[in-house]
Amino acid sequence: MNSKLLAQITNPVINKNMGEGGVEKGATILGQLVSNLAGGMLLFAFILAFMYLLVGGFSWITSGGDKASLESARNKIIHALVGVIVVASTWAVITLLGKFLGLDIQKLPIPSFGGK
Repeated sequence: MNSKLLAQITNPVINKNMGEGGVEKGATILGQLVSNLAGGMLLFAFILAFMYLLVGGFSWITSGGDKASLESARNKIIHALVGVIVVASTWAVITLLGKFLGLDIQKLPIPSFGGK
């Protein structure tokens, strides 16, 4: 197969600027990818903890006065609140470290070896 033809194949999901700029730009793009992935994971964890909080609240309402199910619902709510606190504190620590170290977390440059 022709190598020029393979070089023209693109992925519609990946940003168009991903391959531009050589090795110097590659580290910036990789840093953006890592920071976006970390942000997505934090968002997913927050949504999951919030959903668990809603399930615990629903379990509390539908417990019907049963002590065992009421205790289980209370534990779900407590665990969900701890999860929200952990996710929020993780985000705060990442943001504070970025400000303290002078790094732009959204465009985190990852060092790479440039070869010629």
